[in-house]
Amino acid sequence: MPVRSFDELAAIRAQTYPLSALKDAVLGIEAAHYLNRLLTTPPSKEPLLSALGGFPFALKTYIENDLETLKRNGIAPLFVFSGMDLAKKDKPFSNLNDSALANTRAWELYDQHQAIQAVETFGNSASIKPESLFRFFQKILRAHDLEFMVAPYSAWGQLAYLEKHPKQFVDAIVGSSELFLFDVDKVITKLDLERLQFSWLSKRACQEELGKSRGISDDMFIDACMLSGSSFLPTFPPLDNPRKSDTIRDSITMMFAFNRSVTAVCTHYQDDAQVQQMGYLDKYKRGRLAVKHHVIFTDDGKVEPLDVEHAPFDVHEFIGQRLPEELYFYLSKGVVGPNVLNWITSGELLEMPPLDNGESEEYHRLVRDQLSPIRTQALSLLSQTLHFYYHRKDVTVRFWFDKKGERVLKPRDLIPPPQDVIAAWHVKAGTLEQANSTGVKPGTLAFAISSLGDPDFAAKTITSKDSTNLLRSKDEIIANTLWRFIQLRGYVNEKHELTVWGKALHSAILSLDPADNLEEPTFIGIELLRLKLLNADIMFPTYTGVPLRGSGILMFFPYDPGPQHSQANSSTEKDKRNCLLISRVASLGKLRHKPIGFTGPLSRNHLAYHSMISAVRSGLRDLIEMVTASLLLHGDAEREDRTDWLDLGLDLPFLDDNDCGLGIAMKSYLDELAMNPDPTSEETKSQAKAKGPDEWFPHSVDFAGDLQIAWKLWDAIVGAVKVAGREIKEGEKWVEADSWLAKRR
Repeated sequence: MPVRSFDELAAIRAQTYPLSALKDAVLGIEAAHYLNRLLTTPPSKEPLLSALGGFPFALKTYIENDLETLKRNGIAPLFVFSGMDLAKKDKPFSNLNDSALANTRAWELYDQHQAIQAVETFGNSASIKPESLFRFFQKILRAHDLEFMVAPYSAWGQLAYLEKHPKQFVDAIVGSSELFLFDVDKVITKLDLERLQFSWLSKRACQEELGKSRGISDDMFIDACMLSGSSFLPTFPPLDNPRKSDTIRDSITMMFAFNRSVTAVCTHYQDDAQVQQMGYLDKYKRGRLAVKHHVIFTDDGKVEPLDVEHAPFDVHEFIGQRLPEELYFYLSKGVVGPNVLNWITSGELLEMPPLDNGESEEYHRLVRDQLSPIRTQALSLLSQTLHFYYHRKDVTVRFWFDKKGERVLKPRDLIPPPQDVIAAWHVKAGTLEQANSTGVKPGTLAFAISSLGDPDFAAKTITSKDSTNLLRSKDEIIANTLWRFIQLRGYVNEKHELTVWGKALHSAILSLDPADNLEEPTFIGIELLRLKLLNADIMFPTYTGVPLRGSGILMFFPYDPGPQHSQANSSTEKDKRNCLLISRVASLGKLRHKPIGFTGPLSRNHLAYHSMISAVRSGLRDLIEMVTASLLLHGDAEREDRTDWLDLGLDLPFLDDNDCGLGIAMKSYLDELAMNPDPTSEETKSQAKAKGPDEWFPHSVDFAGDLQIAWKLWDAIVGAVKVAGREIKEGEKWVEADSWLAKRR
């Protein structure tokens, strides 16, 4: 959140120069600011992103074009990502209504066939946050051999340190207006690489514009920015008037009226109800200290506050509980993300609404109850590597849909602790090589599962830690991480033998072609099966976008059809049920799309199911990151002289979110078949496949090929269902749907 009304000030006093003026410079760039501009401004803005989920189709192209432009102009970028959140937030759900209402309105417009208005409303919903694209961006930077860093907390403090350090690690910084809170002299507020120019703003120019003939000190300028409202402090209530756009000037005027003192301003308004309720003066002091003593990485690798000589002893009160420096290092290198670290330091997990607004009870139950075991395991793995204080620390889960209802995660109650469960995985390269008969590369999910299909090899993996011969190579570390992970998820028992679900997963994995990259979606699909969420149940009765074609009636809720509908075509309802199940499986995959904004049909129903997929994927990612952190922090692997830290983080699975495009494509295809009197004829199927790129998805890369990939994914899941046997209560419906689909492929 930029300093409120600062953009108006920048528009007046910013200066524009050609990009050539930065030749041979090192630019420190705030990653979130850079991504936010791509997300919110044409031509890179993709307005339907919040209706599809996943990543923008053209974002990679725009980023790579920008990186090439910087390189061509002799500019070296250093992107800095924000890390952990600052201390516990007050009223964390207070700003959600605007996005939720915008999304709801957009779907209403779409259902009313007002396409242009719907697209515009989706694009203005601000539902997609830059932080959700951090890992996606980091993979691109790695591919281009560009270094980046993840700050312990906000990128602003880290960038200010890099620019103000005597060694001047960066020549200039690019970012949002919050950088001025850290007393930097100049900020590049806009980097326009398409026009080969940039705009920069100086603190002195801002002070001159705001003060006119009255002098404004550096501290007064920072205080005015704080009162205006930013990520560190809400807008001072008497200034919070939506009709007035120049909040920062009003802040200056108010401070001049009260001896240039925020304390005096707050004292004058101490009887204001909102000022009292918010405890504003205390919030200001905490926010001011969080800026002045922000925690950063120093040039010698230490994690410490800015102005450390004058930092108070209770920095944790306004920054957050301290973690071991080794863990901050793993965060900085992209080995782990900040999610679980935030939970354990703040003592709370905030469950925010997904893109569809998460109105279904099934989604509520998923995030409230069903994901708790995964999250508790992740917390336990982390806490066991930390100070004893964290061993007994609970984490409270708070939900946007039930602000009074909470769940408490208690890692200490897991008996035996997850770390003890997975203690017998220390498999070295020599043993890994003995599993080469699987034909799958070590360090992949496919290898982890398929290798254990051989009982003799599985027995060899029961290993103890040898302090003189630790895990060393990346393949060793990732292979052992994956084995530990799948044991925690119940696919492997204490003898390293595949369980019933492990055998089901093994069957599914063996049926796949590694070239199709379907191991992760298959794994997530089986996780959804275990959660009883991969089925044809009507989970989202108020959402549109379910299979609709045909002459029968689809019951979305308990309904008495009456005599006029007593002869409803049950076979057509069966068609719709099968279509829904198959398209949900397809939603696990990805529709290949040209690097341009999406054009095609939408489905809020499929978006809602995508939210479930995304929640499960995120939970699995959090767990596998903590398995990795636990392995490293317990000293199970060599940590000295490594250069592959980033690879350890980015090569683990469940990193990339998907969209619901392939599910919609499958639904569109099967719906189209139902429109024809002979839905299984070769001519009908050929015509329906041709309509994909010609009419429905004009920017798809290979519509028919994507259907084939979705069917391979279906075959793998069906195979797992058959092996799981009694673990699946409605296995006959899968067999029936499989037989139905066979005639329509």
